[in-house]
Amino acid sequence: MQHHAFSLPIAITRDGAEPYKRQIMRQIEWLIVSGRLQPGNRLPSIACLMGMLRVSRNTVVGAYEGLTDAGLLRGEPGRGFFVATDTPRLPSLPAAGQTALMAAAPTRKFGDTGVALRTPGIHAVPPASPVRFDFKIGRPAPDAFPARRWASLANPLLRHMGHALTEYTPAEGLWGLRVQIADYLAATRALAVDPAQIVIVAGVQEALHLLAAHLVRPGGHVVMESPVYAGFCNLPSLASATQTAVPVDTQGLNTDALPEAPVQLVYTTPSHQYPLGYTMSISRRRALLAWAARVGACVIEDDYDGDFSYDGAPLPPLMTLDPERVVYLGTFSKVLGPGLRLGFMVCPPGLAEAVAHRKALLNHGCPWLEQAVLARLIEYGDYSRHLYKLRQRYRVQRDTLLTGLRAIWGDDCRISGIATGMHVALHLPAEGPRATDIARYALASGIRIYPLADAGCGQASAKTDRVVLLGYASLTASQISEAMGLLKSALAARVGSLSPEATSA
Repeated sequence: MQHHAFSLPIAITRDGAEPYKRQIMRQIEWLIVSGRLQPGNRLPSIACLMGMLRVSRNTVVGAYEGLTDAGLLRGEPGRGFFVATDTPRLPSLPAAGQTALMAAAPTRKFGDTGVALRTPGIHAVPPASPVRFDFKIGRPAPDAFPARRWASLANPLLRHMGHALTEYTPAEGLWGLRVQIADYLAATRALAVDPAQIVIVAGVQEALHLLAAHLVRPGGHVVMESPVYAGFCNLPSLASATQTAVPVDTQGLNTDALPEAPVQLVYTTPSHQYPLGYTMSISRRRALLAWAARVGACVIEDDYDGDFSYDGAPLPPLMTLDPERVVYLGTFSKVLGPGLRLGFMVCPPGLAEAVAHRKALLNHGCPWLEQAVLARLIEYGDYSRHLYKLRQRYRVQRDTLLTGLRAIWGDDCRISGIATGMHVALHLPAEGPRATDIARYALASGIRIYPLADAGCGQASAKTDRVVLLGYASLTASQISEAMGLLKSALAARVGSLSPEATSA
């Protein structure tokens, strides 16, 4: 079967001394000898090559006839020119030559960065066993998204402002959305910021990458919580920076363990520490900011699920205490859905413009339509009403989960992260099955729960295999109740009763 070659990867240099005909001959010869053109391939017609290279007919005819005389082409009247059947090829290296070449120039593995990266846990590989009840972390209720209202706001935008889709969105985000976010933060977080300080990002993960790329230098020093969100703990390694992991306790980040040395960046989740759920106390917040001022650190405050506070008003963000040193991160993934890929960062004065420049180099800004619809959702009050309904719903689901866990573990049941967020951390007793064992037994009954290693946590240690995370937002209260009953039966069959109190009850 003959293959057609209607175009060729060749070009003419017009400011050189080599004649055009010779340039064409030389390049076609290389394509044949190197194997790019195979025996029987048809070359472009004379007229086609004239148009491609903008040369005369005599030039192309002369090149083809010269290659025919050299035995590389054959001409067929009325059909064109074809690569000859018997043409030379580049010689293969003997085995010894191949070995020497490989030793001199080893094959590069482009997928190997030299840094062991941990997955954030978001794109976890589905288990082999079927799952009926998935207590996945950070997943909002799939049926709660305000789809009808979203569509009603999007349709007129597309009808009357469709031209915006043919323009590049500002890298820092739509001004209208930034204004609405500033108003929302003032009302819900007592955080007074200028909309110009806000940069719209494709979720918190992009914000972390932008900040690390801007603030962390090779050989620098980065501080993070331990355990910590794995999506951050990769970044210092990529920047060839030194890491210090500071443990957390029931008051949040242990500020007594902070290093007294120059630090470029510190990452913390004070409202609902990821993954253990502790809330940083006000005294620790002040101590952290005082330390950051001493060592020159920029503080990243990741408020990833702080919209869900169930038992009293949340503590003020770190940024309200030090607006010159803290970058506040927020996301719409937990309230609306991660598929929107929308979040924001509130920068200290002077940082927003630099970060926006970096984002422009990365992706020229987030999609226009989603930003425009979200701005109106907030402006018209729909976002606040939706969030209020979710809080009521998630409170019931949380309480159902706590009841089920306590029915299994009784007085030995220690749970953290109850007051805020969308997941809790179950701390298993020192004696008994480990977290990985509990997760395996649960999965056999179609229930998926998450040891820290499976929940996108970095800096985990052997002792943290006594912690299981359970997200409750994406399951209904009845589903949670049924899952807890199945889990109790599965564990009783495997290890017997875990709680004397639960058995007597």
